[in-house]
Amino acid sequence: MTLLELNRAHLQDCIAIDADSPHPWGESHWARSLRDDHCLGLCLDSHLLAVSAYSLVFDELSLLNIVVADNQKGRGYGQALLEQGLEWMQQFGPARCILEVRVSNLAARRLYKRLGFGEDGLRKNYYPLGTGREDAMLMSVNLPLEY
Repeated sequence: MTLLELNRAHLQDCIAIDADSPHPWGESHWARSLRDDHCLGLCLDSHLLAVSAYSLVFDELSLLNIVVADNQKGRGYGQALLEQGLEWMQQFGPARCILEVRVSNLAARRLYKRLGFGEDGLRKNYYPLGTGREDAMLMSVNLPLEY
C-alpha cells in the first residue's frame, strides 16, 4: 500500500469512494478541500482504497474527513491511512491533531482511541441528520504519535 497526495485530478475518485458513506461530502466540498487542504489517499496497485482530508492552521492539524471505499471496509485501511497520513503531515510541524466525529460512529471512535486520541468534549447538535441533529465528539492527540 502506498500513500498518495491527492489533487484536483482525483476529484471523481474521492466522490466515488465517499458516495456510499452515510453522510457524503458534496462535489463542491471535495473540490474545495482538494484545492485548499491536504488530501491523502491510500492506494494498492494504483487503485484508491481510502481518502482523507486535513487542514493545518499554524501548529494545529484537523482531520476533516476519512473515508474507506465500501467494498474495502473492515480490512484495516482506515487505520493504515490515518497512521500514514499523520506521519506524513509531521513535515509541516503540527503539535496536535483534532477532529470531530459523530457520537453514533462507534467504529471511528474506537479507531481514534486505539491511535491515542482522547475525548475532549461534545459539540451539541453539530451534525445535521435527516430529521434533527447529532452531537459531535471532540477528540485530539498530541503529535508526533508514538506507536
